Amino acid sequence: MNKTLKNILGWIVYILILVALIYGIPKGLAYVLKIDYPLASITSASMWPTLKEGDLVLIKGVDSKEEIKEGDIVVYQNPKGFTIHRVVKLNENTLITKGDANNVNDSPVEYNQVIGKIVNFGKKPLRIPMLGMVSIFTQKYRAL
Repeated sequence: MNKTLKNILGWIVYILILVALIYGIPKGLAYVLKIDYPLASITSASMWPTLKEGDLVLIKGVDSKEEIKEGDIVVYQNPKGFTIHRVVKLNENTLITKGDANNVNDSPVEYNQVIGKIVNFGKKPLRIPMLGMVSIFTQKYRAL
């Protein structure tokens, strides 16, 4: 087999592995974490210093309000998209969240708006610094 053919086959294998990783990792995480969107990019400084803009975080699904505790960092849907903030109070039908860097609480959130909560490693959120910048850049680029 000549060198050119080996190079072409090598690139084909490399591209197939890359596509499998890009497609397979999110699908595998979605299955394991029981959520359609297991990855999120932190797009603001509202959770600083715990989470920083550009961090990539893992999200696990929640099946009931009993799985949510004060102090958890949750992801919930709102009219503008998604918010990732810490639970500061649990009520009967709603919960109150607040960004760690914010001075005021958010408006009450119904439990059915909560999509999931951040995966922790020990007692700290599992975050991959700067990897979320790829998603942030892509979203900004699409908006142009």
